[in-house]
Amino acid sequence: MLLSAHNPVHCAIARESRSSDGFQSGKSSVAEILDSLVYATYFKDEYFSTSSKMPDRPGFPSHFVPQYSDSVYAARIAVLDRKTPFNLVYNEHVRGFIRVYAVDKRNSTAKILGLTKVYFPLFEEQLDKYNVPLEMKYLAIVESALNPTAVSHAGAKGLWQFMYGTGKMYGLESSSFVEDRYDPYKATLAASRHLRDLYNIYGDWFLALAAYNSGPGNVNKAIRRAGGVKNYWAIWDYLPAETRGYVPAFIAVNYIMNYYKEHNIRPVEPGYLYHDIDTLRVSKMLSFEQINETIGVPRQDLEFLNPQYKLGIIPGSDYSSNVLRLPRRYIGPFQKREKEIYAYKSKSILEREQLLARVQSFESASPSPVSQTSGDGQVRKVHYVRQGQDLGMIARFYRCEVSEIVRWNSLKTQNVTPGQQLVVFAGNDGSVQTSAVSPPPVPKEAYQEKKVERKKEKSETHRVERGETVASIARQFGVSVESIADLNGLRGNMSITPGQKLKITGSSSEKSVSKKQVSPKATYHKVRKGETLYSIADRYGVSVGDLTDWNDIGRKKSLRPGQKLKVASM
Repeated sequence: MLLSAHNPVHCAIARESRSSDGFQSGKSSVAEILDSLVYATYFKDEYFSTSSKMPDRPGFPSHFVPQYSDSVYAARIAVLDRKTPFNLVYNEHVRGFIRVYAVDKRNSTAKILGLTKVYFPLFEEQLDKYNVPLEMKYLAIVESALNPTAVSHAGAKGLWQFMYGTGKMYGLESSSFVEDRYDPYKATLAASRHLRDLYNIYGDWFLALAAYNSGPGNVNKAIRRAGGVKNYWAIWDYLPAETRGYVPAFIAVNYIMNYYKEHNIRPVEPGYLYHDIDTLRVSKMLSFEQINETIGVPRQDLEFLNPQYKLGIIPGSDYSSNVLRLPRRYIGPFQKREKEIYAYKSKSILEREQLLARVQSFESASPSPVSQTSGDGQVRKVHYVRQGQDLGMIARFYRCEVSEIVRWNSLKTQNVTPGQQLVVFAGNDGSVQTSAVSPPPVPKEAYQEKKVERKKEKSETHRVERGETVASIARQFGVSVESIADLNGLRGNMSITPGQKLKITGSSSEKSVSKKQVSPKATYHKVRKGETLYSIADRYGVSVGDLTDWNDIGRKKSLRPGQKLKVASM
């Protein structure tokens, strides 16, 4: 039991009544988003400092956690309600989320308060441009906890958690190098437009919020089931479970952002605030290494300020996302040494240029993923079969039947091989999250020795890359999130870290087996002049991590012509 800040004596906090599945689902989702900040590089404590502008509140010890009675919460929210077009109310569901932000996850809330000084000026500028209430800036806290590279289990990305299809509708592009959903500026512009469009449909901001979370289809269905009433609380029982907790969480964030001092939460600020950042146009391909190694901008700062560049490469003028955001103190040095920066070429930079050239040639040579539409509105896509995939996995990914894939491709059997192209028709609702055509065909020489089908009891493992989630890995390998969780003991904690090895297939009772231990059979490649780990990995459809593991070499170790590398293992 905690002391009540409303009453100087010990008192019992009102018992939290039993909540609905919707509240519990939403509460769990919010807590998971807040917990994810712990594992994000730029959200670690060394990147934040306590604000010196907020003195301790009189009578509050530094570690004291105040809580208040229902009447106090209700009165404060009523004050906020008089200042906003939102119909802010207080109820048991709102109280539960206030506890999450003010008590259970108060350390994360302190960091979010600091991050508001980076993102809120941008949010307010764009929301105002589209006549969206400025309080809508709090939605990004509910969605992503102001983590610009947040990824949900469903595949939504960025500060505003856009799904691929919705993002595409509002001009957010996804490619091998650029993910506009991670771009704070472009994503905020898209979110402002999307929220205005939803309000124009429903004429109610809470219904617009519900549609933002679950889609207009679910909101329309809930309105019909409620007898046509266009009121969020009237249709509450008919909304998807997570959406039922969505608006209460939004109200709670409104409350805590205005009353954090009363809860003895001191903001901690990140290294750079909005006024410390400036933007430059980039005319040529540029990598983070070039900027870091010439004028000394820390790599972590470049990644934090430019999260849309997935591989640390700014492709240049051929792409629309050719801007660079830097700490303001580096703008002058960049402009003075711009020619030197573009000209600087280290070995890693040359490898990245080769990688960019290969990807651009693949993208230009590959057929468009959306080349025709069927009579029932489904979209034609081209799928490249990856190693370990079968028709069942592919059918589950595109939400169709195996028999349909067989019919669409006039297949004589249900066997498929890596690199084979398949035509599939997917729903045109953004439910299939593919940012581009699947990877180009894998060279067949990498699989010449793989004539014996892999036994079910053998394991396949995957090394986690930066930005991946359990859900994205499950989609990549055509398996379920639950199976990966079971195989790796992730139940109750779905967080993973870059470099971690996950078992993808095999018995859950087995110990994890690395790829180089699976079998002595392998394919070898003789290194040619000018080849790099990146080019060889790309040729054989494996990762650089695989090559370094199979050959016991470091990523930075130079290769020599004639050297033999293991490039595939059964």
